[in-house]
Amino acid sequence: MDLSKCIDNIRSFFCCKRLSGRFIGRFLSCGFKQIMYLLLTKNYKSTVVFLTFFCISAIHAYAQFDPLFSQNMFNLLNNNPGYAGSREQVNVLVVNRNQWTGLDGAPVTTVVGADAPLEIFGKKAGVGFEIMNDKIGLFTNLTIKASVSRQILFSEGTLGIGGYVAVINQKFDGSGVSIPNSDFHEQNDPLIPTTEVNGYTPDFGLGAFFHDKNEKWYSGFSIQHLFAPKPNFQDDFYVYVHRSLFFTGGYTYQPEDRRYTLKPSIYGRVGGGSWQIDWNVNVDFGNKYWLGLSYRFQDAVVLLGGVRFSNGMWAGYSYDITTSALGKSGSSGSHEIVMGYSFDLKINKKNNRYKSVRFL
Repeated sequence: MDLSKCIDNIRSFFCCKRLSGRFIGRFLSCGFKQIMYLLLTKNYKSTVVFLTFFCISAIHAYAQFDPLFSQNMFNLLNNNPGYAGSREQVNVLVVNRNQWTGLDGAPVTTVVGADAPLEIFGKKAGVGFEIMNDKIGLFTNLTIKASVSRQILFSEGTLGIGGYVAVINQKFDGSGVSIPNSDFHEQNDPLIPTTEVNGYTPDFGLGAFFHDKNEKWYSGFSIQHLFAPKPNFQDDFYVYVHRSLFFTGGYTYQPEDRRYTLKPSIYGRVGGGSWQIDWNVNVDFGNKYWLGLSYRFQDAVVLLGGVRFSNGMWAGYSYDITTSALGKSGSSGSHEIVMGYSFDLKINKKNNRYKSVRFL
């Protein structure tokens, strides 16, 4: 996704009062989430907010709803319900991400989730649960999600096929909107909320996740927001959470006579008129520490690192060096902290085993 194109399109709003449908479509195709962020920061906060609501009220908007994550290889449950219960342990995960720090209204995302294996009617399965809060500008999105999967054993590995049911609450703080005085603005426009408004909607998704029996590689594909839910605030303001496709894959390579392991991975998504793809390589040292490097196309270079503890706990940190046009607008990068804990529920085992955090 070319964020510089979004910025150029937003600046073009100041050139004319009447916007063509073709231009509005191009504006919205850049991704509603990034656009709303730009609208609610710095010099865009006044004039463009009004114009944005004018466009959204005129047509149905498609929202790029899902937040960015840099350590997505450790956060697979977030975008794929087929992953739930794919490991023989209970996995608990906490993520906090501060994106584009230094800019007013920048996204702040917090995720708390867990998944566990179990048997349902004598069949190997898994369950997962997540709470995600994503705040960007005047918008706050709260998602509560429950996942279930069927884990099917093959001679080559295990295939998890699952789905999720979620409730989305989207909140807009209209008290923060400032409309300037000019011939092009109406101070009492009924289409612009002046108080806090809320929208609720159910959400559904499907996913498949496969890992080989030796845990050398994995791959996954999922569809989120299957029915394009609509957390409508009011009759004249429609926001569609666009259907999104996710894919991921990873491989573990152990060089001969070396104490380190290479773990390349790829992560991508398509939806809301935009797309994202991350290439990553992590280097694992003695199954205790890791360092990594990622590249997110047209957006950022990411530095990663982490440590595992002997009690099943682990922690990771990543820093995004912004390479898009937002880096020239005052962004000092993005920070993401991940903490996890894995434990075995089988009480008849004397020794716990903690597997690679690649699949936590």
